Amino acid sequence: MKFKINNKNWNIKEIPQEEMRQELKKHNDSQGEFGKYFGLTYFDIQTIFLDKDLCQDRKRSTLLHELGHCYIGTYITHIDKQYTEEDVVDIISNSHDIIRNIVDKYFKE
Repeated sequence: MKFKINNKNWNIKEIPQEEMRQELKKHNDSQGEFGKYFGLTYFDIQTIFLDKDLCQDRKRSTLLHELGHCYIGTYITHIDKQYTEEDVVDIISNSHDIIRNIVDKYFKE
């Protein structure tokens, strides 16, 4: 599914675990090749990857989580990633409707 956030085009793709590991290698991600990855978010290709074999509830919570990364990386442009409690509450309150609308649309399709 394609979506826009802050006027940037993004894509959500469901892929199997083996492809998740390939994406990690492709992006030289510091995470290990082993283990299970529910979701990955890459800004260079503006794509969120979800494990296609997750149950609906886990897939939904993973998408919410990955969209949180997407929101922060798209709207917060300062490099210092030290957030106060007030910053976190602002992020949650400002992103809630945006993220929820994307998730609701994704699971309707």
